[in-house]
Amino acid sequence: MNAICRGCDLLLPVNDLGLCDDCYARLERDLIRMRDWEYSADAFGVPDAQLETLRDRVIRDYGAAYELLEQPHEFKPKNKRSKSRATQRKREIAAQAIREYSTDDVLQAAHDFIQAQTESWVNFSRVSQHLYERFYHLKPKRLGAPGKKYKSLLKFIADYPDRFQLRSEPDQRGVYWIRLSDG
Repeated sequence: MNAICRGCDLLLPVNDLGLCDDCYARLERDLIRMRDWEYSADAFGVPDAQLETLRDRVIRDYGAAYELLEQPHEFKPKNKRSKSRATQRKREIAAQAIREYSTDDVLQAAHDFIQAQTESWVNFSRVSQHLYERFYHLKPKRLGAPGKKYKSLLKFIADYPDRFQLRSEPDQRGVYWIRLSDG
């Protein structure tokens, strides 16, 4: 019976598996390469001691690459390193981040970032994001004078009124603006 072969998509006489003679031969070789002896008609009746010899002959004559089937995949735990853009961006930021820094380094980076902006008042979240990206694992409680433990970057910056001025948005709680102090 002529039908479209499932292996090569050509209109040819096919067997009960829907494969032409060439594709069926490829399937048999792939099953032997996979050591799937129970499903291979060519391996049927071959003594167990000679099955590996049959496989070696197929590989020698036709190569080790699978012809019709996909190479079986070993099931491994999912790669813990995500390929998402967000995760890749985080890795890039971490790779470029400064690992050794002081309070003065953080204050200077904030100053330089604010100074580089075109507006006089800058949204504090932008400054905060810049600092967290620039300094590796920035922890506000490790900044400032000894004995001071800041719970947020905002409280740390607010403790330097000679360098920065902060104001909150009157109608939106939690939105803060920052600029350099005059002087």
